[in-house]
Amino acid sequence: MTGHTVRALSWAFVTAMALLLLGGCASRKEIVGFQEDTRVMRSDLEELKTQQALILEALGSLDSDLSEMRARSEYGSSALEERIEQLAAQLNDILNRMDRSLAPLEELARKEAKSDTTGRTGINVDIFDAAMQDLSLGNYDLAEVGFLQFLQENPDSRLANDARYGLAETFYARARYQDAAAEYMRVIDNEDSKKVPPALLKLGLCYKALGRRQEARLTWQRLIEDYPDKEEAMVARQRLEELRGQ
Repeated sequence: MTGHTVRALSWAFVTAMALLLLGGCASRKEIVGFQEDTRVMRSDLEELKTQQALILEALGSLDSDLSEMRARSEYGSSALEERIEQLAAQLNDILNRMDRSLAPLEELARKEAKSDTTGRTGINVDIFDAAMQDLSLGNYDLAEVGFLQFLQENPDSRLANDARYGLAETFYARARYQDAAAEYMRVIDNEDSKKVPPALLKLGLCYKALGRRQEARLTWQRLIEDYPDKEEAMVARQRLEELRGQ
């Protein structure tokens, strides 16, 4: 599942919803509710993509360690090989979950495209979706504006914490680590959010970039203690090892 495919399906979904609204096939309340549910699905998909990236990073690190150990000795590499196989299996599972997450969007787009006979077109891109698109394309200034506008107009939305995390990502990408840290902390304050583990990981990276090594260490230790089974915790362990070696 490539990024191009994900973006194509997202645009197909937006087009389909616009056609549905113009055609009057459902009430405004039903459409708005469906849009909100689908945006949550897209947010879940973004989390899966983040987990995929973390696993790929861990695979690369372990593979490098394995190569080094093999160069030194034939002994002691079996544990790393087993871990790499486990991570590869997890990556495959995440890719399968991504496919399943996209299936409802793809089915909706296909049905609406097939049933529409009006020939009318129109796209009403939601602020959150536009900001996420800008973030994925590296348009960080535009994404910042979009996330800020969404948060101002929808502070109690189920997507508000995702928007805060996205806003933090725009700051982090532009090396505005102090601003990024402040937003990551707002995400972490919402303990029920699924974005807390990645926010803790990135907050630690902000502290490290700012030269606040002790705070980075404490943040990653908290991540490992509170979310030991998350992929972010595995990356945090690696980061802690790097700090100890410096």
